[in-house]
Amino acid sequence: MLSLLLVALINLSQPITFPAQSFFGVGGPDVYGYRWIDSDTTAPGAPTYNWIDITQNGIRITGLADDNVVGPFPIGFEFPYYWYRVNSFYVGSNGYISFNDNGLYAHPFPRLPDPNLPNDVLAPMMCDLDFGAGNPSCYYYTNNRDTCIISFINVPFWNTGGSNTFQIILSRADSAIYFQYQTQNGAPYNGWQSAGSSAIGIENIVGRIGLSYLAAGQPNYNLPHANLAIKFYPPATTNYQARDIACWSVMNDKSEGVFIHIGDTCFPVGKVKNTGSVPTGAFPVFCRIRSGTSVVYADTFQVSGTNPGEVVDIRFSRNFRPTTQGLYTMVIRSALSGDSVPGNDSIVLEMRVIQYPAELKWEDLSTPRALYYWNGPGGYGNKFYPPRYPTKITGAKIFASASPATSVSVLVLDDNGPLGSPGETLFQTTVSISTQQWYTVNFPTPVNITSGGFFIGFISATANQPSFGMDTLPPSSRLCWEYTTSWSPYRNPKFDVMIRALVDVGLGVKEIAQPKEISFLPTVMKIKDFCRWNTATLYNVCGLPVKKERLTTGLYFLKENARIRKVILVE
Repeated sequence: MLSLLLVALINLSQPITFPAQSFFGVGGPDVYGYRWIDSDTTAPGAPTYNWIDITQNGIRITGLADDNVVGPFPIGFEFPYYWYRVNSFYVGSNGYISFNDNGLYAHPFPRLPDPNLPNDVLAPMMCDLDFGAGNPSCYYYTNNRDTCIISFINVPFWNTGGSNTFQIILSRADSAIYFQYQTQNGAPYNGWQSAGSSAIGIENIVGRIGLSYLAAGQPNYNLPHANLAIKFYPPATTNYQARDIACWSVMNDKSEGVFIHIGDTCFPVGKVKNTGSVPTGAFPVFCRIRSGTSVVYADTFQVSGTNPGEVVDIRFSRNFRPTTQGLYTMVIRSALSGDSVPGNDSIVLEMRVIQYPAELKWEDLSTPRALYYWNGPGGYGNKFYPPRYPTKITGAKIFASASPATSVSVLVLDDNGPLGSPGETLFQTTVSISTQQWYTVNFPTPVNITSGGFFIGFISATANQPSFGMDTLPPSSRLCWEYTTSWSPYRNPKFDVMIRALVDVGLGVKEIAQPKEISFLPTVMKIKDFCRWNTATLYNVCGLPVKKERLTTGLYFLKENARIRKVILVE
């Protein structure tokens, strides 16, 4: 779904050099040596269009909608790509796959390669496609030896219809990538030549090396058409060497923002990855935590050396125990001498220190830096990981405006969907949005969170209404989500929507029983027996409820009506 923005977006990408396309039908090389050649030319090595139908023997990929990503799925073998190997992929509903990133590419689409996430992308038709309209489908097939195929079938463009059937073929036999197009009818919203309409090409793990076949409908002789095949192939040999250490993550796999409660201790951690093609020697990794411009924490971790593709866990020796509430930023930076890609050496993490009762929020604004709305039904949400469990959610806040007044659904969602996405609805109500201001929704009954994260979402069924307040300046939490018939991480991870959660200390075992009601004579029981017949609530030693499917051996508390007793579970 195309997003209409009420302010201009600023391109924050670092400069990147694109390989020249010398003449019709062939392109490249990029700096590594990859080239492309298509079936519209007559030359040695040109591919022959030969559609492979996998709808009968392939696996149907479910969950695709308008602007989302699903996966990962197995390639079935180690496929050589640039100087490394890949073995799984994510599928983006907008006509692309990524080997290591489930981030969303949505309109406007950049020319490939592009250093902004997601990276490691193969894009046979990266356009504003819509799996929520018509009867589209997607399949993948692998022979678990040397061939993997991903097919997009009868996928229309968003808003303009049409139909597109195309596929990606990974061939280990020649280390080549093939794009094939069976049908191509219609054009993207606003046409092929509109800004950000489309991209066809490939890029490497950091998005700084790759090949562009088409960008925003240019060159027009490369527009996809029925019975077209494109082959992307590596060099027989290469002298290219990349000496690159990337800061891979901070505190969690996605470097998402974190909350710390006053009095709690934080142990800074991260990961660095050798995304280059050669081994490295020793190098330091620095961690700095700032409150405003003041450095309140500093530590260094020494890495002895890495091999290409190696990921190193970084655990700093000092801990951090904040005494003041507010916004902090944690920066982890690798310092490899001679690093060829300095743009990926560091990651900035948003960290907020709070004290219950509190507002969980990813901005400190009274008024927005921008107001965004969808030109179709849609919404926004924020994901929150509370700093303590149990936590009760007592309400939600949003900055928005609408004219005329618009009713918007307010949702609290568990993060038990695929890969931590929105899942079960824990609470739902509505709020009427009109004047541009903060709106507070108090819940009649608090929602108790005992583990993991949760989402606060606001969804409108009315096109162009409301306008949602947005913070467009760093730091960003990377926890803003969008809704366009399905939930997905927001297409611009550098922005945060002005949605907050009102929280306090939740209910645990202390709050649900008086001391005299607890029996300290333990009952020994097998896990399988407990799961088969017992419907009572089980709590761990921290007083948190435990789901039966997550039980392991150990000591628990069993709540039966108003009485609590000890239970020791064994195999």
